[in-house]
Amino acid sequence: MYQNTFEALAINTKLISRKKLSNEKWREIGCFFIKNYVEQLGKAEKAVIGHIKVLIELEDNSFIKLSCVSRDRPTNCEIVNTEGNSLEAGLTFNSIISELLKNKNIQCFHMALERTCSVYGLMTDYKETLPSEPKTEEDENETCFVCHEHHHDETCGHNH
Repeated sequence: MYQNTFEALAINTKLISRKKLSNEKWREIGCFFIKNYVEQLGKAEKAVIGHIKVLIELEDNSFIKLSCVSRDRPTNCEIVNTEGNSLEAGLTFNSIISELLKNKNIQCFHMALERTCSVYGLMTDYKETLPSEPKTEEDENETCFVCHEHHHDETCGHNH
């Protein structure tokens, strides 16, 4: 039997509003974000959603759990405490997707987050970082351009 290889992506970030938003508004924002992420995934024809989960942590121990398992199924949303307002929301994102390179998945996340922040006037502390190429032996043998020594795995302390 053929089984897809699923890649996991987990990201923690913070969303910040200029004014306090109701918990219901944060729920709307979470649903909008997942919808946009799924739309971005849809641009990659072969991408298969295993599971997408989002946890939004609000003030006063309130939180929202969102879950999506398919493009053609609605996002499941569970909100604890519909009352309350929050200026910031901690967003924990976890997706399991197959037939999509990790860099492309990160890009889909970034695009969805950027659009969500733009539409709702939010700021975020998220910085896109793509996995770097592994170091080669040649990289390890480069000389320090300050003291011209080989530092190998050690930090040279020359502040460069």
